[in-house]
Amino acid sequence: MQRSTHLQARHCTKRIFLYLIGMASTFPTFEEFSSLPDSEEPYVFSITLPEVKGHLRMQKQGAITLSDGGLELSDKMAGLSGLRHYNDMPLVEMNFTLAGKIIQRQGHIKDELQFTKGYHNIMYNQGEWEHNRFIGGGIHNTFTINIHTDRFVQLFAGHSKEMDLLTDNVQMQRPFLTHRAHRPFTPAMQSIIQLLWNNPFRGGLKGLYMEAKTMELLLLQWQSFNAPIPDKKPWRKEDLGKLHAAKEILQQRIQDPPTLSALARCCGLNEFKLKKGFREVFGVTVFGYFNTLRLEQAHLLLCTTSLSISEIAYQTGWAHPQHFHRAFKKQYGITPGGLRK
Repeated sequence: MQRSTHLQARHCTKRIFLYLIGMASTFPTFEEFSSLPDSEEPYVFSITLPEVKGHLRMQKQGAITLSDGGLELSDKMAGLSGLRHYNDMPLVEMNFTLAGKIIQRQGHIKDELQFTKGYHNIMYNQGEWEHNRFIGGGIHNTFTINIHTDRFVQLFAGHSKEMDLLTDNVQMQRPFLTHRAHRPFTPAMQSIIQLLWNNPFRGGLKGLYMEAKTMELLLLQWQSFNAPIPDKKPWRKEDLGKLHAAKEILQQRIQDPPTLSALARCCGLNEFKLKKGFREVFGVTVFGYFNTLRLEQAHLLLCTTSLSISEIAYQTGWAHPQHFHRAFKKQYGITPGGLRK
């Protein structure tokens, strides 16, 4: 049974990626997805084609399924690739964009959604069409938690009037989207995502741990979405552009990061305004952002390449592998070597 279902899921995954490059005309119904048995270890699938590489990591425990799907598109595919499917399964989604840019349209939402790095949401869209378009070449990666609607209602109903609005919508099969476009997910949320993948338990306790961490993660999202907006003087559009330029420079120079003063010169801000603006606009310090950025890149390389740990440490900006080991374990609660076991 395990092997048969595994092969069904692999076939489903291959169809998804073939659709992305225009080689299939319809999106699967995810029947294979719903039939996946609970698993102690994640299912991992990959595909390599001339213009696209991809991976899909999935793990199911009871009413909750984790998935981490990444695509690396050539520049030739930029803007041309997309997914269109009908959401016929009774699931609530928690989405976290780890890399890239995806434009999403849904039948019940007038405006487009932009899934860029740091964006996250809670949504329920059963009975609606959904279309995703990948913008630009390079890596696009999203982490998603799917919760069966019956279990979602059991976990979250009856605690607050605000949360009851969500569970009432689910029970009435009314689609909803909860997000704040300019409030990226926090390092605390990122840490829980990694703990979910590195679940230390086995058997029934594994599902209990996954459920507890999923609840914690959703409550952190809810807190972020509903926190009051600080009464701060808005940043000028010109300065916001410079801050985003600084962020892009850090993304492009993981192996050779600029000093703070050099980064300030490159983006046209003084050091004080750069440090203050980065924290206010992005919710993290310049160093904190860069450190998280290269750890995320290291995590992706560990999961998707055969590079040695020392090579990955060098490629992500660490001069000494032992420093990389310490930082990685502090961030994810597991060593780089432990992640590959």
